[in-house]
Amino acid sequence: MATNTGPNLWSLSSSQLVSRLGLIANGDPASYDDATRAEAAQLVSELQAAIALPHATFAQQEARVAQLDSLQKRSIEVLVNVQPGS
Repeated sequence: MATNTGPNLWSLSSSQLVSRLGLIANGDPASYDDATRAEAAQLVSELQAAIALPHATFAQQEARVAQLDSLQKRSIEVLVNVQPGS
């Protein structure tokens, strides 16, 4: 995995990650392989669902934070892997 993440991907919000992953999911098939595009689409869907959760109990909020953290980490891995030179 590349160590240079270009723009600081770790500082992106969940919404910004959704936007970047959406570009990959809906991008030119010649630019990204099918597996990467499918994973990006899945991450977009899961991130949108996690972001859209209504107000919840404290336990539900804790679970949501853990889910978002996991999704954000995987999203950054995908973004790093599709960067030129990686």
